[in-house]
Parts: sequence; structure tokens; C-alpha cells
Amino acid sequence: MQTQAPWSSGDSQTPGQVVIGAGQPQVITGQPTNQQVIYVQAPAFKPSPNYRHISYIVIAIGIGLSILISVMAEISGLGSYFATQLTNTMCCGSLGIACIVDAMYYNDKSNWQQQTGADTTSTTIGMIADIVFAVICLGIAFLFLLGIY
Repeated sequence: MQTQAPWSSGDSQTPGQVVIGAGQPQVITGQPTNQQVIYVQAPAFKPSPNYRHISYIVIAIGIGLSILISVMAEISGLGSYFATQLTNTMCCGSLGIACIVDAMYYNDKSNWQQQTGADTTSTTIGMIADIVFAVICLGIAFLFLLGIY
């Protein structure tokens, strides 16, 4: 005695086949022999305003102006103490501002990683390190500006 599913129309099935569905049956037999595996590469993170590049520009401008003002003050011989304080403030301040801009980059990257389901641990650590370093640099720049340091 052979049992039949209530949705089958009474057609006989050959062994090894499975009939699925009532309206239009689909027949599944065995395993496919030539399987293709497609590897999908994860998309790269390419932000529209790339804050990391902007932070490099801020560092270059700050250090460049710092060196330029220092050299100009030495050549002219005027206000060397004031020029030293100003150049130190510009150098440390530009590093602090660049760290803040880099933290903005890490924030965008963290948001993108959350959307793609990637791990955000290293990005979060980098963002926190940037913020801590920015506070230290801006604090030192402020002390140089006041003439305390």
C-alpha cells in the first residue's frame, strides 16, 4: 500500500523525485552536478567628503605655516618669543583640529560599517583615541597661546 499526499492528483512518481506544490508542480531530482560559486567582494568605504584627506591638509597647512612664521621671525629678528609661542600654538592646534576631523572620518566609517553589518570595534577605538589626542593637543596649544607652557 502506497500513501499519497492529499494535494497530489494521483500521478505516480518515480523513485528519487519530489513533487512540490499543487498548482504547477516542480520536480526536484538529485543534486546539480555543475555548481557555480560566486564570490561577492564587499564594497569599499569611500566617503563623499573624505575627512581623512582634509585632516592631512589641515596638518600640512598648520606645520607649514608654523615653519614659515618661525623662519620669517628668525630672518627679521623681530619678536622671537611671540613668534615661538605662535608657531607652537599653530603646530599643536593644527594637530588637534586634524584629530577632530579624523574622528569625523571614523564616525562616518562606523556608521557605514553598521549598515553593512561589519564589526565597528577598531573604528570606535580609533575615534576615541583621536578625540583624546585632540583634547591633549588643543590643551597644549591653549597653554602655548597663554604663554604658560
